[in-house]
Amino acid sequence: MLPIKKLMNKILHLVMRHTPINIIRVGVLKILGANIKGKVYIGQELFILDAGRTDLLTIEEGASIGPRVTILIHSDPSPSPLVRFYPKKTSPVHIKRGAWIGTGAIILPGVTIGECSIVAAGAVVIEDVSDYTIVAGVPAKVVKILKREKEDISS
Repeated sequence: MLPIKKLMNKILHLVMRHTPINIIRVGVLKILGANIKGKVYIGQELFILDAGRTDLLTIEEGASIGPRVTILIHSDPSPSPLVRFYPKKTSPVHIKRGAWIGTGAIILPGVTIGECSIVAAGAVVIEDVSDYTIVAGVPAKVVKILKREKEDISS
């Protein structure tokens, strides 16, 4: 990535993390390349480790991401010698329609959060979460399957 583009990305990430206005946070995420579909809520201090690949983040209509959530699109132990055993991983993260991610949750690379699912505050999500499911804990485990409703959540 070019130095000026890298600097702009850092500035935009800082603006997105610290502005108190949701519409600005969402707008900055779109500028950074995130795929945001419809009306969403992004809590303050969202941290995205993306290595310049914010385009690998998709957030669908009605999703709500609480404050201080961390989303990892990129992960590696560099410069540790462990990099031989745990190579760099860059994978998309997909937050589906109506999902709710609680304060301080951590979402690892390659994870999809299912439609109308809930990730409890402080949970560490290392694998996909099915639709209409509540997960909690470290690592996140299913604690409840939600009843599917026919009503449209986007209204």
